[in-house]
Amino acid sequence: MIIVALDFDSAEKALNLVDTVKEYTPYFKVGLELFSRCGTSIVKEISDRSCKVFLDLKYHDIPNTVKSAAKVAIEAGVWMYNIHALGGYEFMKSVAEFNREYAEKIGVKPPLLIAVTVLTSLSNEDLRLVGIESDVDAEVLRLAELAKKAGLDGVVCSAKEVRKIKENLGEDFITVTPGIRPSWAAKNDQKRVVTPRDAVKLGTDYMVIGRPITRAPSPAEATKRILDEINSLEV
Repeated sequence: MIIVALDFDSAEKALNLVDTVKEYTPYFKVGLELFSRCGTSIVKEISDRSCKVFLDLKYHDIPNTVKSAAKVAIEAGVWMYNIHALGGYEFMKSVAEFNREYAEKIGVKPPLLIAVTVLTSLSNEDLRLVGIESDVDAEVLRLAELAKKAGLDGVVCSAKEVRKIKENLGEDFITVTPGIRPSWAAKNDQKRVVTPRDAVKLGTDYMVIGRPITRAPSPAEATKRILDEINSLEV
């Protein structure tokens, strides 16, 4: 499944893109810039187009503060949102319990709750610079194990780490993978990059793709090209 990253500075640009590619995928990511400019109204406008919103704000604070923010996300009707695994086990467990309980209280289906492990812009050297001596693969798996134990639905990771996560934590533990770049697209600021075709082979559930689609001369054609590449695996 493709989640298109709506990394825009206005609702108009974001919604134009949604209308352009929604026939190919119903999943869209709202991140820091767009949410900071538009708030929950952009979530509603995308949802009103029969599409689903992954709210990618990477909450990382004390549990009470994050639960207050999660309340807003749940009320807005997001399909999925994320928190940082480095907030710790008790932090993740507390937010996961709140996610289920508050959704039940207001009579809605709980959004999927996933944890960010190691950003795909980081390398082994980057981890060492902040005092983490384990390599990326080991750190991602450790944090994913903690997230599952805390009751989360899945994690954000590189597609390169998906197979190890699935083997250790089960096929039903969701993996959402940014850093997806078709062979014909630039890597930009991503380091742990995987093509859509290889991401599917590795078993990822959702791949987040932004600039290769949103900055293409024809976003619809770029999306279709990526889907054709993925679907060719089934032939």
